[in-house]
Amino acid sequence: MRFWLHEIPLSSQSLSVRVAEELHKAVIILEDSGVESAAVNAQWLMAHVLGCNRPELGFRQGSTLTAEQKSQWNQLVAERARRIPLQHLIGSVEFCGFELVVNKHVLVPRPETEILAEEACKFAKMRESPVILDIGTGSGCLAIAIAAQSPKGAVHALDISQEALKLAQGNANRNGLSERIIFHETDMREGCPIEEALDLIVSNPPYIPTAEIDTLQEEVREHDPRLALDGGEDGLDYYHSLTMNYLRHLKPQGRLMLEVGDGQAQKVSDLIIKYGGCVLDILSDLNNVERIVVASPGNS
Repeated sequence: MRFWLHEIPLSSQSLSVRVAEELHKAVIILEDSGVESAAVNAQWLMAHVLGCNRPELGFRQGSTLTAEQKSQWNQLVAERARRIPLQHLIGSVEFCGFELVVNKHVLVPRPETEILAEEACKFAKMRESPVILDIGTGSGCLAIAIAAQSPKGAVHALDISQEALKLAQGNANRNGLSERIIFHETDMREGCPIEEALDLIVSNPPYIPTAEIDTLQEEVREHDPRLALDGGEDGLDYYHSLTMNYLRHLKPQGRLMLEVGDGQAQKVSDLIIKYGGCVLDILSDLNNVERIVVASPGNS
């Protein structure tokens, strides 16, 4: 489910007084706890408790919370006030139209990564039977999105975390793609586990400089796995491995597509060129930050 950052008007005229009052109290609690978009968060939590879509809240006239729902609601608001991520409390997030379960073992997929998924899907659909590798799959979001758009493709997904892979496999099964994706438990820095030449490699690796992790939003630094955040002293550790070890596994007309952190696009491009690759494009996100680097293994 996608978390739109705008507030739906909620009043005692459109909701029962009880629900409206609970929402009002929750907003105050969440604002006092430093939660951004407190009203939106409260609405998502209430929709979860009532078992409805968030836009339906305005039409739940006369709704009241049962004792069980009130207990669940109080617990959810208290946990969100402790800055546990909203997606962890709801239990899922929407990515490229797929509902994915998320938890403390994986990053919550960000909107920026959908740009990478869309670019990868466009390329994969142009290949007859592409062999695709998703490095650091986490929740499986990229592998799942690409596999759905490339029915004749062979999609591989690797991660060092056994817990992440278990979740990714569950997400693939939940979306009817478990037979389309092969999962590998391995450290990307130890080399490519796929013997055949690859048409496409995608990755959203850890890219936060170690010293900056403590400055991140509490939801991220306390609840996202550090393994998926920490990119080393300059944030580029994994890009060294990706360019040095994986470019050579691409077919001549293949593509390497990488998500990068703010201000890293040029440095990652320099690494690609250093190891013989050719940078074809750099795509910006909705905030005009250079976010996706697209490369080939040579002058293709």
